[in-house]
Amino acid sequence: MIFSPKQIVVHHDGVSRKGPSFGIIDEYHKGQHFPLSSLGFYVGYHFFIERDGTTIQARKENELGAHTLGQNYTSLGIGLAGNFDKEMPTDEQVAALGALLSRLCFAHAISHGQIFPHRHFNPKTCYGMLLSDSWAREVFAKYEYGRIAALCAELGITPVTAIKKKAVGLVARLLAALSRA
Repeated sequence: MIFSPKQIVVHHDGVSRKGPSFGIIDEYHKGQHFPLSSLGFYVGYHFFIERDGTTIQARKENELGAHTLGQNYTSLGIGLAGNFDKEMPTDEQVAALGALLSRLCFAHAISHGQIFPHRHFNPKTCYGMLLSDSWAREVFAKYEYGRIAALCAELGITPVTAIKKKAVGLVARLLAALSRA
């Protein structure tokens, strides 16, 4: 079966620790016999976000992941360092996740409604009980709102003005600017 992402599944590693987690997860997934990615990692997620916001790609976007039982053929996996049953993601992680979700949703034509926590598919608390089921979708929406507001400011308009005036060509200019950003 060909890998074709239609959704994004967000995870936490479930561990509260100081310092980088990616190498530890790579060793753990290797011990669990996860398949080696074409990038040379055993990490089952396509991307992993450390507490400082550093984003590491563990698998190519067109490569089968190993992160969510029953969903690996249709989803991209994003893991975040931390145990969100006990702690909140850092601001740096939230910013990095918003940017990554935006890029992946646009690159693969994935609707924001197709961003899920791991627990949506398996009986786990992942991505943590301190976060709502819609948390990652909200991170995406806030990131996109910020992009649109910044582009409107660059074009010398406000989103409200654009809607009220129904400015001819404005939507096309805004979409063109978004595609360049």
